[in-house]
Amino acid sequence: MEILIVGIMLVALMVYASTRIKRVAAEAFDAERVETDKFLVDKPEGFLNVLNRNPSLAFDAYSREFGADHAASFRAARAEVRLLAGQKMNDAVAQLSISSKILSDVTEIIDGRKYRVIEAESVEKGVGFREIYKLSENGNGVLEMKLKMVEGSDAEIVKKAELMLASFEIK
Repeated sequence: MEILIVGIMLVALMVYASTRIKRVAAEAFDAERVETDKFLVDKPEGFLNVLNRNPSLAFDAYSREFGADHAASFRAARAEVRLLAGQKMNDAVAQLSISSKILSDVTEIIDGRKYRVIEAESVEKGVGFREIYKLSENGNGVLEMKLKMVEGSDAEIVKKAELMLASFEIK
């Protein structure tokens, strides 16, 4: 009888732990505002803010969904923010043109701060990507937000990713 009671308690504990883990994992993909001393960005629902990220990145997030067919090993969308220390805007843009084909380059002024929004395309392992960069100078160099999406990604994912890019502001 004691073995049955212990078994039932163990099963109940396992069900509770499993439910809790699933709930916490689902909450990680909820919308949130990420704010640092250098920038802020609104991460939309369906994207995960990577906490144990590459130390060269100030922010790293990716979509829950993957690309389709031959792009199935890539996330449908990914966003990264990095500080290009000691660089000027034109130097950063010149570096972009080396690794990607620039399609457009637009200047925006938001709250008195100048941003450049650059759309580009690239190919990695035979998969086409649409890249959008939002750059602005701060006292230490250039802060760059890079949005990378698999070509042909779902329109809803693209919309959320573009809203995240639009929310990116430098302090």
